[in-house]
Amino acid sequence: MADIKALEHPTLKVPYELLNKKFRCAQKSIDREVSKVQVVGSELQTCLQKPDITIGEVTLALDSMVEKLKMLKRKADESISEELETARMIKRRVDHLKEAEHLHENTRPLWQKKRLDRMLDLTNIDLFMNSKAVEESLINHETAPCLAWCYENKSKLRKLKSSLEFKLRQQEFIEMIRSNCRLDAVRHARKYFSSQLDEQQLAETQIVMGLLAFSPDTNIPSYKDLLNPERWHNLVRQFRFENFKLHQLNNASVFTALEEMAALNEGQVTCPRSKETHHIEKCEKVYVM
Repeated sequence: MADIKALEHPTLKVPYELLNKKFRCAQKSIDREVSKVQVVGSELQTCLQKPDITIGEVTLALDSMVEKLKMLKRKADESISEELETARMIKRRVDHLKEAEHLHENTRPLWQKKRLDRMLDLTNIDLFMNSKAVEESLINHETAPCLAWCYENKSKLRKLKSSLEFKLRQQEFIEMIRSNCRLDAVRHARKYFSSQLDEQQLAETQIVMGLLAFSPDTNIPSYKDLLNPERWHNLVRQFRFENFKLHQLNNASVFTALEEMAALNEGQVTCPRSKETHHIEKCEKVYVM
């Protein structure tokens, strides 16, 4: 059972992180709507204190209040619905694992078969589809989707001391130089490179700013490297690494690690706990089923 829990850990951790993220976003959204209601409430109170108030003014103020309250209710309902759906997803996955605790040896093959049937339900497909979209945008030399992802996960990325947003802004600057939009590049640098940089980022910025003095076809090695399109693929790799780290996922699956072990040991893999050795084909049956 412990082995199964270890293998299935990401199927629980990802929706938990998703629920946490939805809760934070919902809290910010509802706080904004509550603030709007409070402003309209103050306006209504001021309106009612006017000595020469008209029915039309009161009606307009009340309509505005009703409109803001309806918006608050809609946002709250949407947030609760999304959080409940994510909570149900977690429950389904927990129930799936609980079934393995009371399995009889004769019923285990059936449960393993059921794992395959439920794989789509238990796979974090939304996470990987969103990640794929961001990676494809970077391959197409677009930064907006990845920057939006950075903004959505800003607090957690700060805790991870992520440099991804800085690297994206740096790449935007480089692309402006490549397009010979130097004035735009200077404005960009003033906006994003003027403060809150650590020592390493400051040193990198100083080097990047040197591009302003050279043409895009320069042969100076340090600047030629900065203009290398391969940097976009580095951004893809960094995004993938930090996305997995943020959701506590491994860059490689457990089965991939077993395959690497088997390749070094003539197809044999060894359990680190029981020390039993099996052929990789037996492990394939377990993972597939």
